[in-house]
Amino acid sequence: MIRDLLAPFLVMVLGVFMLSGTMLSHDISWYLISTRWWLDGLPIYDKIFELNPPLAYYLTAIPVWISGVVGLPSIAVYKAFVFVLIAVSLMMSWALLLRSSTIPTLLRRTFLGVAAIGLVLLPIGDFGQRDHLFTIFFLPFLVMSLLDDPPSRAHRAAIATWALLGVALKHYFLLLPLLILIYKAFAARSLRPALRVEFVLPAALLIAYVVASYFLHPAYFDSVVPRTLQLYGAFDSPFSDMLVRSNTLIAVLAFALVLMALTPQKNHSTALVILVCAGAIAVYLIQSKGWNYQRIPANLYVVLAVTWAAASLALARQHWWPMMPAALAIGVLLVPALKAGPYTNIFATRAAPYFKCPPDQRSFQIFSSTVSSGFPLANLAQAEPANRAPTLWLFPGASYLLSQTENPAEQAEYSAVLNDARAMVLDDFFRTRPQVVIVDTSPNKAYFNGAAFDYLAYFQQVDAFSTAWNAYQHQGRVGNYDIYTRPGCEL
Repeated sequence: MIRDLLAPFLVMVLGVFMLSGTMLSHDISWYLISTRWWLDGLPIYDKIFELNPPLAYYLTAIPVWISGVVGLPSIAVYKAFVFVLIAVSLMMSWALLLRSSTIPTLLRRTFLGVAAIGLVLLPIGDFGQRDHLFTIFFLPFLVMSLLDDPPSRAHRAAIATWALLGVALKHYFLLLPLLILIYKAFAARSLRPALRVEFVLPAALLIAYVVASYFLHPAYFDSVVPRTLQLYGAFDSPFSDMLVRSNTLIAVLAFALVLMALTPQKNHSTALVILVCAGAIAVYLIQSKGWNYQRIPANLYVVLAVTWAAASLALARQHWWPMMPAALAIGVLLVPALKAGPYTNIFATRAAPYFKCPPDQRSFQIFSSTVSSGFPLANLAQAEPANRAPTLWLFPGASYLLSQTENPAEQAEYSAVLNDARAMVLDDFFRTRPQVVIVDTSPNKAYFNGAAFDYLAYFQQVDAFSTAWNAYQHQGRVGNYDIYTRPGCEL
């Protein structure tokens, strides 16, 4: 037991050391603050305008609540929470591998060590992101699917329920268990695998989750989903760019296929883990954003695929040489992750000194389409954000689509979206009278796709804001952002 878990333990110790005292990414920083608002009584999707399904809030509520009870910083508690999840998934995976009579000791230990690297070190720069959480929760389900002698029905149900906590975070993640089911059905030449508890139970729970969400959070379906479908495409990257960003993943996947082809004794487990790896890459491509954290599942499953394929070949050939190129392939992904290290935000560090009021009397508002400009600045400066959304994400899509159409009906539709978005931002402004206002003044704002837009000019078309804005003085500039403050520290 000690030898099996030694490598995962050392990897986790290294991860704790590397993450000690560091920031968390902007998305998590937003969730920590907005979840606190939710626990204090502010309804999500109604008063808090978030794009993602509610499960992310349910999970984040655990460390935020614990933080409030024990009086520790929410960032530290959240990191500890994620490490506990990693430890649980690794222990579950270890127990599954240990009980299997077909998994050699070398493969078991190598797999666990690489899995720990994929869960802790590869995502070190986006630690705790939703895609990271999915990868953690789904690992035992993948391991269970690789076994020739699956555990008991109750054990499989528990593992499937654990995996669902990750799968339900994003609808894209459904592709991976669906691929496993399809592979199992083809291998069995039967549809019977679809009736197994590990597929039926999570399907039923997922339906129940969607139905419950509809009744508990109707605003998500009434306003957030339609707006997302209408405008979120402005954040998409061209498919050619996505392929370029995936070239390393695809190359390692191809190498795993070569290793499988060289293995004289074919087995379903190697083919299945490679299929899951391909599915994880497809999930990254389908999302079309190209954001680093969306690579986390693909990063883990590609290193697991090349590890499993190399170990299978090494055992079949009774020689260790296949492990060497596999280790090099893993290093291609691991070295850049370690070199980049934990998440940092230069803008937050440079903007924080502009907050002059005492920490418990700070408020600010940011006019920007990027989450990273407002968070983790709010956490670092200990300032209360005025915006009810992580970013002013309605403006890029509506502005770009408005600039591309000459249809009067569409122009009226997108103008109405912009007016509604402005009303919400100005409602936040007048509700909080923020002491600091940060404005993106770049001529080429992120996600506007070249469409010209001036936040202050558009907001000052409203007389009340134009009058109130006279109280704000320009204090400086950080990058493409102008920083304004008003006198006084009252909230």
